[in-house]
Amino acid sequence: MSSENIEVRRLPKKTIYIIAVLVVLGILASLTISLSQQAKMSETLKTVGFPNVKSITIYNTSPVEDEQTKIRGELTKLKFKDLNTGKECFGFVLKNKKTGEYTKDLDCK
Repeated sequence: MSSENIEVRRLPKKTIYIIAVLVVLGILASLTISLSQQAKMSETLKTVGFPNVKSITIYNTSPVEDEQTKIRGELTKLKFKDLNTGKECFGFVLKNKKTGEYTKDLDCK
C-alpha cells in the first residue's frame, strides 16, 4: 500500500472560506448567548439581594414543575463571586413563571 501513489483531492478555496466563516459565526453566537445569560443573571441576582457580583458561571438552566402545586418555573444552577463579602457563592435560583418571583438557594463560602 505504501508503494501506491494515492491521489488526494484538495478542497476548493471557496469551501474553505465558507467553513471558516461558519466557525467564526458559531463562536460569535456562543459568546453572545453566554454574555446575555450572564447579564440577565446579574440583574436577577440584584433582585434577590446580591447587587455587586462578578465572574458569573451558569452551569445549566432547566424548566421545572412543582408536583404538588403544578406551578412551572425555571431553575438555574450557577456560581459567582460576591464582591461585597468576597465570598464564592454556589447554588440555585428558581424563577416562578406565573408570578415572576425569584427564589434562591445559595451557599456562600
